[in-house]
Amino acid sequence: MKFYDTNVLLHDKNWTKEEFLISSVTIEELESIKLSKEKDQKIKYLAKKASRWLINNPNQYEVFLFDPNDKFIRKKFPFTIDTQDKKILATAISAKERGYLFDFVTYDFNCYLFAKAIKLNAQLLKEECKENKYNGYRTITCPSDETLADFYTNINDPTFWKYEDENDLKVNEYLLVYDKDNNLIDKYRYLGKGKFEQVKFVAAESKMFGKVKPIDPYQELVLDSFKHNQLTLVKGPAGTGKSLLSLAYLFRAMEKGDIDKIIIFCNTVATAGSAKLGYYPGDRTEKLLDSQIGNFLISKIGAREGVEKLIDMGQLLLLPMSDIRGFDTSGMKAGIYITEAQNLNVELMKLALQRIGEDSICILDGDNETQVDLNTYAGDNNGLKRVSEVFRGQPFYGEITLKTIHRSKIANIASRM
Repeated sequence: MKFYDTNVLLHDKNWTKEEFLISSVTIEELESIKLSKEKDQKIKYLAKKASRWLINNPNQYEVFLFDPNDKFIRKKFPFTIDTQDKKILATAISAKERGYLFDFVTYDFNCYLFAKAIKLNAQLLKEECKENKYNGYRTITCPSDETLADFYTNINDPTFWKYEDENDLKVNEYLLVYDKDNNLIDKYRYLGKGKFEQVKFVAAESKMFGKVKPIDPYQELVLDSFKHNQLTLVKGPAGTGKSLLSLAYLFRAMEKGDIDKIIIFCNTVATAGSAKLGYYPGDRTEKLLDSQIGNFLISKIGAREGVEKLIDMGQLLLLPMSDIRGFDTSGMKAGIYITEAQNLNVELMKLALQRIGEDSICILDGDNETQVDLNTYAGDNNGLKRVSEVFRGQPFYGEITLKTIHRSKIANIASRM
């Protein structure tokens, strides 16, 4: 018999073929996914499909109720129950202590490690869920001192990571390593061929922004990726620090002489649901400074005069997407910045990236999950999404999804709307 983790019900085609056990937490998770505003339509559809099957086939499975006061959980489960995964594992422990014999089955490597640590017969499925989003990093939690020692012993052994078949770690993907108490203890960048490099703390210091220090581990990974990669994609909701980190790094690079100028490719799309103001007077630069990109730069750099001075000195160039065909940054030693890059379709993104010469770097930022402002840029036609799919694993490419909204408590809570 099998005890299934929630992800098996979402992604495996074979779970309906035999009797099985699940936790009541799995029922709750399926319901939460169905109602979530943040999940994509495909995963919501799979949750609805799984729920419908469970309703129509009540005799083919047994649900164990998660109860934190269960005597077997209190005696036999050694970890703080602070995640949904641990609730499911605690339920499985209760079932085991009641005499049920089963294999605990999951796609999740962390969950598998915890299952092994509590002496469950555990099975890690060998094909990664295709719907999982690529964040540019993975988290590894070592649930005991023994598994932590095993991790450090085997980190540079390629066979240690062969748990996802064709979807092994990508070059420049990061690992965040947590101990049994959920303390972050290490960060690594994967170099390929089983080799890892430890991530060192780095800040971006410039005259324009002062010293910008990363304030969470994900921001540290962003700055590390800027340091090592010619092309970096930074994703995340508003207020996570995408633009501050990007501009701070670019100005630092320009002040150090690593680049000679900053070029911002602009696609001035009106915010979804807003009224358009119509025609702006002036030349191309004046129109751009009066648009969304101008407001963005003024808010980050300071007064409009400061932005105009950088443009007059040739250190900053604003280039609308409508004018980039034929443009070539080769020989310019430039830092290309494409902000709000979720508002590009695949063809526009392809055109933009084809402008990048070998002596230039490029930073993309955006949020294709919640901030796409035109339907034509949504779904499979989203350029930001396609960049991730095509470039991940390239030796010059890095990608990080920022999670924590630091702007304000209001901004944080507003993200749930």
